[in-house]
Amino acid sequence: PNVRLAAMDGDAPKKPYVLISHDHYAKLTTLHARYGAGDPDERIFCLVTRYEALRGAGFQCAVPGACFESLREFLGNTIECFASPLNCRFERYFSAFPALERAFGSLGSFFDEWSRIEQGSFEVNPPFVPEVLAFAAAKVGELLGDGAKGALSFLAVVPDWGGGSSAAQALRESPFLRANVTIPAADHVFVDGAQHRVRDRHRPSSWDTAVLLLQNDAGAAKWPLDTKTLARVARASFRRAANEAAPEGAEDLQAWEKR
Repeated sequence: PNVRLAAMDGDAPKKPYVLISHDHYAKLTTLHARYGAGDPDERIFCLVTRYEALRGAGFQCAVPGACFESLREFLGNTIECFASPLNCRFERYFSAFPALERAFGSLGSFFDEWSRIEQGSFEVNPPFVPEVLAFAAAKVGELLGDGAKGALSFLAVVPDWGGGSSAAQALRESPFLRANVTIPAADHVFVDGAQHRVRDRHRPSSWDTAVLLLQNDAGAAKWPLDTKTLARVARASFRRAANEAAPEGAEDLQAWEKR
């Protein structure tokens, strides 16, 4: 069952209306109670309608929670550089629409705020758009190369498209690379960008995914993680999420793409 939110004409609801799962509604009201003010339903309605208007739920996919939890032992509660109140794992993150989303815990837009990052452990899973991926890779490199910064760690989860100009390849060639692994497409899923309203939350991956850990020296000392351990933990957690997402009769990738 879903929660239905609608615009009001006096005391009567009117179109448009939006649907959101009870779990996501509870999550958003909790975040709003911590960081917002006023009527949470008004902001939740605006939030959901904005992301519905964007369409392209594939661009809002998220790393499965099992991966965050498995890596938490090594990297702590990572701050997501590209998230939304609908798909964030932890309560502090960067997002696309800070004017609306700061009321749900957003730290602002990574595009605008990246240079103000001083220290911390971050997760970088941008929309799989070449220009956005290139921007993210470049800014991570700039932050790690700034000797005035404190301990910094960035776990990048990006498509492994191949080719010398891909973000995955650029990150592999970084002098700050500490560990990396490639997860075959058939072995993992992502959390769908429409997870707040669909029954099947997971979406099959369209391609191999590169998981890369980049850190400055202080970050590597604070959050040590080598390739062998990253590969073991990432593969197991992605596989666990894929197994949970594959009940009998589950949709395949082509069915998802037609949604």
